[in-house]
Amino acid sequence: MLLLLPAAPQPLVLYSMVGAQGLLGYGLASVFGAIPAELFQGKRYGTIVGTLNVASNAGAACGPWITGMLYDATGTYGLAFVVAMVMSVVSILAMWIAAPRKVRVVAGRIPRVQAGHAVQELP
Repeated sequence: MLLLLPAAPQPLVLYSMVGAQGLLGYGLASVFGAIPAELFQGKRYGTIVGTLNVASNAGAACGPWITGMLYDATGTYGLAFVVAMVMSVVSILAMWIAAPRKVRVVAGRIPRVQAGHAVQELP
């Protein structure tokens, strides 16, 4: 939307950009810890989430600085937006690669007998 805004400076484009930022950007903050918990359960979870948090904050700190350098070099934010989109795709691919390939069994969501094994239900 920000790339479209200079070409079509309409209030609808601006409001769409603000809405997308709110829904997609800030709406994902609530799952920041849940996604690693699903992907990396276990005793090393704290270390993994801490590392991801440091990397995320480093990106948040360096992003405006690198964007400013790209703007100074090119006179436009277009390249910075493209770099941000590419990094978003890299993030999506990394999560896709790290994702578990099997559905984890959760108490209360499995049948009583599965593949010939008795399963005890929890109250």
